[in-house]
Amino acid sequence: MELKDNKKLANDLWYEYEPLVRKLCIYKLKSLPDHIDDCVQDVFLDLMEALGNGKTIEYPKAWLLKVASNKIKDIYNQTKKEKENIIYTDFQKFDSINFSFDEFFTIDDEQLLALKEKVINMLNEKEQLLLHDRYTLEKPITEIAKEHNTTENNIYQRLFRLRQKTIMISLKILDEEI
Repeated sequence: MELKDNKKLANDLWYEYEPLVRKLCIYKLKSLPDHIDDCVQDVFLDLMEALGNGKTIEYPKAWLLKVASNKIKDIYNQTKKEKENIIYTDFQKFDSINFSFDEFFTIDDEQLLALKEKVINMLNEKEQLLLHDRYTLEKPITEIAKEHNTTENNIYQRLFRLRQKTIMISLKILDEEI
């Protein structure tokens, strides 16, 4: 009789809280829409398992939302590890490639400095100042944020975008020279 009661309880909780759990999963997993249904299903599978093991859930709404939050964290961590593994694997493949045209691709210090100057000159003053503060003067992010009257997170974002921009500019310059 207890198994039947657990199934009925789980079914009742499913119909009552499934929209709420789904809403949380949709909100938190906007960037990973393929995982939304999996998250919702995993939450209710955990509910069935917990009830099957005889666990009493005193506050089902809170319990379900906590399990959903943990599932969402697990999904993000798993996705992050997969992406890091892809990058690591790509670097391993890149390292194992034997370049037979090494002399064609060599670059000396003068060419490197010229490339650096071209890239820096293509940046605006704010970007040049940020680049100088962080990488030449090696100032900490907190100090740079105070000087620019902004948050540390904003500085991290600016630096990330600046690195992406400098890479794109460098590639463009190198493509033009070849």
